[in-house]
Amino acid sequence: MPVPCTFGILAHVDAGKTTLSEQLLYRTGAIRSLGRVDHGDTALDANEIERSRGITVFSDQAWFELDGRRFTLIDTPGHVDFAPEAERALLALDLAVLLVDGGSGVQAHTGALFGLAGNADVPVLFFVNKTDLASYRHDALRHQMERQLTDKLVDVLDGVPDAEQLALLDDDFCERFLAGRADENAAWAALRRLFAQRKAFPVLYGAALSGAGVDELLKALSRLAEDVRPSTGTLNALVYKVRRETGGDRVVYLKIKSGTLRARDAFRFGEGTEKVHQLRLYRGVSYTPVDEAGPGDAVAVTGLSVPRCGDRIVGDTLSGAVSFCTMPVLSARVEPPAGMAPAQLLEKLRLLEDEEPMLGVSWDAAHGHVTVQVMGTVQTEVLAQLLQDRFGIRASFLPPLVLYKETVGRPTVGCGHYEPLRHYAEAHLLLEPGPRGSGITFESCCHVDALALNYQTLIRSHCFERVHRGVLTGSPLTDVHITLLSGRAHLKHTEGGDFREAVYRAIRQGQLKGQNVLLEPFYRFAFTLPAECLGRAMTDIAALVGSYDPPESLGEDVRITGRGPVRTFMEYPTALRAYTHGRGSAQLQPDGYDLCHNPEEVMAELAYDCGADVANPAGSMFCSHGAGYYVHWEEADDHMHLPVEKAE
Repeated sequence: MPVPCTFGILAHVDAGKTTLSEQLLYRTGAIRSLGRVDHGDTALDANEIERSRGITVFSDQAWFELDGRRFTLIDTPGHVDFAPEAERALLALDLAVLLVDGGSGVQAHTGALFGLAGNADVPVLFFVNKTDLASYRHDALRHQMERQLTDKLVDVLDGVPDAEQLALLDDDFCERFLAGRADENAAWAALRRLFAQRKAFPVLYGAALSGAGVDELLKALSRLAEDVRPSTGTLNALVYKVRRETGGDRVVYLKIKSGTLRARDAFRFGEGTEKVHQLRLYRGVSYTPVDEAGPGDAVAVTGLSVPRCGDRIVGDTLSGAVSFCTMPVLSARVEPPAGMAPAQLLEKLRLLEDEEPMLGVSWDAAHGHVTVQVMGTVQTEVLAQLLQDRFGIRASFLPPLVLYKETVGRPTVGCGHYEPLRHYAEAHLLLEPGPRGSGITFESCCHVDALALNYQTLIRSHCFERVHRGVLTGSPLTDVHITLLSGRAHLKHTEGGDFREAVYRAIRQGQLKGQNVLLEPFYRFAFTLPAECLGRAMTDIAALVGSYDPPESLGEDVRITGRGPVRTFMEYPTALRAYTHGRGSAQLQPDGYDLCHNPEEVMAELAYDCGADVANPAGSMFCSHGAGYYVHWEEADDHMHLPVEKAE
């Protein structure tokens, strides 16, 4: 039997993902009748929150048989507030179907999803939906896709790839084409090879609501699915989703890359051992128990309490985790209802965080309140409803605040020394500004003769094991390249945690010496509005400290795209709809971090006192006459046992 294939349907909200999913499941016999989003009876948007809002909030899946192969379809959220859920689904995908709205064109979030698929190295097939609309313009839309997505497009018309377009992308096929030997089978073989390598992106056209083009899409899925069976050796599986059933049982979704997973298989997680209770193949809310799962399967298991989204299971243990690109840009304080202790609310939010790890639930002990990290206000509304539906908690969310970050302004050397009685560690780290979005990176130029490799490995792990706080606002430190210059251990007195203390202090001191700068999140925006309102929009964008590209004419309307701070633009869609009398629309897509436009104002608002943060000291601990003593960061360099290098 051919290896199973898992594919996902990705799109901007309202592009028709769930409608297309219904058609695929209906035409392959997985469901008996077609549901509709507006009727609230679709197979995959089964949650009451999804049905009441008419949007997909949670990724859901269903399997079907096609041409002797089992396919698993994953329907993903399209709203930007739930982009992290869509990104996690990419871990399970062998290929993605990315919908483009034929009436509205390439949306900002469409481009973001295409980029996420590229980061995950997932081949992409485009389905241009709603081609039956009067506003659909084939040539204009295709040129827009080439300009904003990729120029390696290959149309599939009437079930056959465009041979001329294929010939431009592949020399071997070009020779066959020029020699008159490029029949349909040869075209599909070439397209399948280029598609798997992300060197060609098929484009199909149709209308999901009426079913036009759906049969051609099924044929393309069958022809493009990979035929090579992965290794059946050691188990290698990725966790792409975690959810809890009504009764509280934890269900872990795994994509099996290689090996075989069976019920009752045991795993060593930390100091404990856990066993798989049951394996399930889901079809919406229902499932079929199976005895085992092999390469290519997307299967759910019960009985595992440790693995989290992004974790990799290799053999019978956890082996590293996947990092994600989509990160929240806002923080919201959550207030419990009257009579409930904040600790009880915190406990329930931790359960939701198990399913949505980007929530970043935190407890502010100083002020006694709980905060969560979110993508936008729609997510806070959904969270409030989840707390009510699952736990009967009527919590309230305060208006979200922007999540800031910090980085070093120039190269600097931070030094940390930790030497209370019978402890010893010293680390010298070069901190340099990194590219935007690079996070924390590390290298060592310290010779193993000067500091043993095991200690250097410890230093590296301490650089990554927690979020280091900045010194301006206490916001997370990011976009810093750390180089280990030198370090020293003691043969008798260096304990396991000593280098942790030295590294933390070195990073803290380096920030204070390196003149930190404040970063704020930005949006990539796209506004569509009547032409007579363009002047107002351009004036507003400038006032909101944004920048924009030349406007694009759309007949009586115009489209203007650009970039600006989340803080100033987050409420602008409401204003735009007001002054355009409902004729305008706005799309806001998170677009990374950049220099803060009003750092002094933000620092005054947050009022962070670096010196009072006793949990993050910048000074070092030294020992004299059998007693430890603290040295302030500004004077610590003069006490270091190793020479302090200067940053170039």
